[in-house]
Amino acid sequence: MVELQLLDAFFNGLLAGPEELRRFQTEAEATAALQHPHIVRVHEVGAVGGQPFFTMDFIGGGSLAARLADGPLPGKSAARYVLSIARALQYAHDHRILHRDLKPSNILLDGEGEPHVTDFGLAKRLDVDAGQTRTGAILGTPGYLAPEQAAGRGELTPATDVYGLGALLYELLTGRPPFRAATALDTLLQVLECEPAPPRLLNPSVDRDLETVCLKCLEKDPRRRYASAAALADDLGRFLAAEPVTARSLNLVDRIASALGRSQYDAQFGAYGRMLFAFAAVVLLTEAAITAVVLTDQPLALLPLTQFARLAALGLLLRRYRPTGLLPASAAERQMWSVWIGYVVTCLVGAQTYRLVAGWDLRLELNVYPTMSAVTGMAFLVLGASYWGWCYAFGVAFYALAYVMTLDLRGGPLEFGALWAAALVVIGLHLRRLGKEQQPTPAAGPPMPTGPR
Repeated sequence: MVELQLLDAFFNGLLAGPEELRRFQTEAEATAALQHPHIVRVHEVGAVGGQPFFTMDFIGGGSLAARLADGPLPGKSAARYVLSIARALQYAHDHRILHRDLKPSNILLDGEGEPHVTDFGLAKRLDVDAGQTRTGAILGTPGYLAPEQAAGRGELTPATDVYGLGALLYELLTGRPPFRAATALDTLLQVLECEPAPPRLLNPSVDRDLETVCLKCLEKDPRRRYASAAALADDLGRFLAAEPVTARSLNLVDRIASALGRSQYDAQFGAYGRMLFAFAAVVLLTEAAITAVVLTDQPLALLPLTQFARLAALGLLLRRYRPTGLLPASAAERQMWSVWIGYVVTCLVGAQTYRLVAGWDLRLELNVYPTMSAVTGMAFLVLGASYWGWCYAFGVAFYALAYVMTLDLRGGPLEFGALWAAALVVIGLHLRRLGKEQQPTPAAGPPMPTGPR
């Protein structure tokens, strides 16, 4: 039997705008090129009375979304469904087509319960850019989007559909998508920032190996997912055959490595790697100067002069590398500014109140450095959760330095400056690498200021 899409097009086509018509055309062309037993086939594409239509197979068994109305599926049933769908997606990928909108409502079941992939309206050809996808555009259903889709990045690969297969398997096993919040925006933020709850937490009957397979598909980093939809299908086949799967559960070391490697929003800051190198030099030199002032009993007035010189130098560098304006231009920038403005104010207020209590005694100046190091560690922990996982390591290092300084306070300023410089250089190298891998966005991120005292 053939389902004729003419009636829907007739009533809705009059109201459709260019984007809807382009999506309609994309779905027709993409699906017509695919002839696979688990992909709904398109037979004819045309127009009647100026209204576009295409005819496709009639699949009369409802959708997986309707099947889920009765609750989660048994693990083996879910695995069989996703295995067939993964094979179909691998066929589409072999023909240079991404689906980009996998979800239960886009999987139709025939009379024998076999799944068929439909709705290629958001499909993308890997070998050409049809103009539908622009950097910054977010297409798809929030709860099923891969992080790179949710971030609006243009560089989508078959790993995006592997994530979608994982999201589909997750819902078949638990009855809900990996991420679901009160609003679409909150859901997107969860996709970008949170890890999905393990399926066994929501459904204890889920097999541990199947949970491991599912979570491997849902890795934030596309490189940590299955290399292809076929590789996922092969692992599901092993699970169904009661053989060991290639995916492995994350141990403590894996979880630490995953946390350190986690990165988001950094594409917006990729153009500022060189600026951070310059910041590192300024920080190290000024902290060395402060060390010299304190240890050689120079006039106390040299301290604020040195600190003012540091702020002036950082301001000039900021102006040079960000000539279009100093105010944040995105939500990510505003978050970054909030962290570092709070850090700078805390350092200033903390140092000045300490000096008031200490009676502006130059010999006691070094006592403030352990506290400043601990405050810096806290700031980097915030960045580790929000931007780059390696900031966790810097935070721990600053906490450790706070204790090391107490052994000999005379080296405090230089040790503090050296660790700050090292952190800035490492972050700068990371951002420079990103800048080479992708086109920088016009609105780049703010720098990481050092803590004036």
